[in-house]
Amino acid sequence: MIAWLVSNCHPPSQREKYVNKLHQFIPIDQFGGCPGSAKIPYSCPRNPKYYGYWCDSIPFTTDYRFYIAFENAVCRDYVTEKFFQALDRLMVPIVLRKADYLDIAPPNSYIAADQFASAKELANYLHYLANNIDEYLKYFDYRKTIKVAWHEEEMLADAYCRLCRMLHENRTSNEGSDMRIGWQQNTACVPGFADNIKSKQ
Repeated sequence: MIAWLVSNCHPPSQREKYVNKLHQFIPIDQFGGCPGSAKIPYSCPRNPKYYGYWCDSIPFTTDYRFYIAFENAVCRDYVTEKFFQALDRLMVPIVLRKADYLDIAPPNSYIAADQFASAKELANYLHYLANNIDEYLKYFDYRKTIKVAWHEEEMLADAYCRLCRMLHENRTSNEGSDMRIGWQQNTACVPGFADNIKSKQ
C-alpha cells in the first residue's frame, strides 16, 4: 500500500523515526540501502540519467497507492524530487509538513503527517482511503487541469515556453531580493522535525 525509497538513513529531519512509528499501524515497503529495506537489498548509487539515484527509476506497480516523500531536511522552500516523483508515479505523496507545499503543490494532491494527531491517526486515514476508492481518487482531481511534467524533456519544454512568455510580457522590475535572507536565519530549517511530531503523540 505504501512505498518508501530511502538512501540517506539518518538525515536531519529524523524522518525514519516517524516512518518506524507509522509502520506499526500500516504496511510500508521500504526500498534502498538503509536498514529495513527488504525489497532492494543494495545501495542506490547516483544515476546521472535520472538526476538522482538508481532506485528513483524503479517502476512501481499498482500495489502502491501512497509514497512517503519525507525530505532529508524540513526547511522553508525546500522541496525535492521525492514529491514530484510521487505525482509522476500516480501515487499520493505523504509529506512531513504541510506548510512547505502550500505554494507549490497542486491543491489536495498530498497528505501531510503534521496534520494528524498521531501516526496511528494517519494510518487510519490511509486505510480509509485505500478502502474508499472515490475518496482516494479525489487526490488526483488536479490532473483534470494540471499537467505533471517531471521528465527532463517535458520540464525543459515547459520552462522554455514560460521564459518566452515572460520575455514578451515586457515587465520590468527594479526590485531584487537577497536570497541569503531566510536561509541564514535559524528558523529556516527544523532539525528533528519528524521526531518532534512523533513525540507529541
